[in-house]
Amino acid sequence: MGISYTQLVPFSELSPGQAGSIRNQIIQALVADCAARTNLPEDRLVVRDIRVKDDLVVYTAGTDADVEDWGCITGAALGYETMTTGTMGDMRWCGIYGVKIGPSCACTALKFNIGGGDRVIWQLQSLRSEDDYVGICPTGVTIPQNTIYTISRYVTLVTSQAFIALKGVIVEPRGKVVSP
Repeated sequence: MGISYTQLVPFSELSPGQAGSIRNQIIQALVADCAARTNLPEDRLVVRDIRVKDDLVVYTAGTDADVEDWGCITGAALGYETMTTGTMGDMRWCGIYGVKIGPSCACTALKFNIGGGDRVIWQLQSLRSEDDYVGICPTGVTIPQNTIYTISRYVTLVTSQAFIALKGVIVEPRGKVVSP
């Protein structure tokens, strides 16, 4: 059994093209899994960016959750709080391969609970520098169709700004959202 690399690597520490290669590997794995499980040929699938409001409803304390924005205000307690929770849609796969945070983000970690078990905890402190607000995970995080998930953020400063944009894609049958 090999080592499972689930760490977050600051973008500046990656060689040119490495982030794109990681993203493409995760997309290829998602497309293959989706094609196998839906019995659809790969050319009948579409890969698109995550829609904040419709794919992963991000909770924003004190504001309307019906907003297409990753920025939010943290809740009123220190510790882990839910950023988003739900069940991935039917015939829809989500792959998250990185994160971008704002310079004054009041959170230090992200925890991904997929299918009822904690899969990954990403530490965000290494992303707080003038050069790096983006981190990439070599293995990514996958949320398969019809699977429950909760993504939590670790709050260090209550009722404060927490811009946390997940970098990822959705793979689904053509026509479900877009029909290129």
